[in-house]
Amino acid sequence: MKLKIKLFLVAVLSVFCFYSCSTDDNPVPQVQVDFYIHFNNAQYSALQNPGGWVYVTGGYQGIFIYNFNNETYYAFDRACTYDYHHSPLIYNEKTHCLEHSDTTENCSSKFDVLLQGAVHNGPAKFALREYDVLVYGGYLRVLNGLGY
Repeated sequence: MKLKIKLFLVAVLSVFCFYSCSTDDNPVPQVQVDFYIHFNNAQYSALQNPGGWVYVTGGYQGIFIYNFNNETYYAFDRACTYDYHHSPLIYNEKTHCLEHSDTTENCSSKFDVLLQGAVHNGPAKFALREYDVLVYGGYLRVLNGLGY
């Protein structure tokens, strides 16, 4: 009988820890993101074609949105996960990486957009903070679920 009680307590504690422990180890601070982009707006027309991309305000250091194939869009925070205090990352179309272009404001890491923001090289250990992108006909919704 005592063994059953101990096993039950271990199971309950395990479930409690599983649901209460945070799985988000990304060092870039989370901020609420929830906005819409209309493709008809000239400012976002680049998103109408695969490979098109734009910068928008929001997130921690601004957000980069990329049209992968007209069905899949990626949205990443422009903050480096190695040191998010540096200036926002910029997109290098030749390497398909978000990186710093100068050496004075540089976190020394590059992130591959085509591999969902994974670290391409450098000291960063975490991929870019990614936001959800939902496609609704003529517009996109970018969000992260905070504040619901």
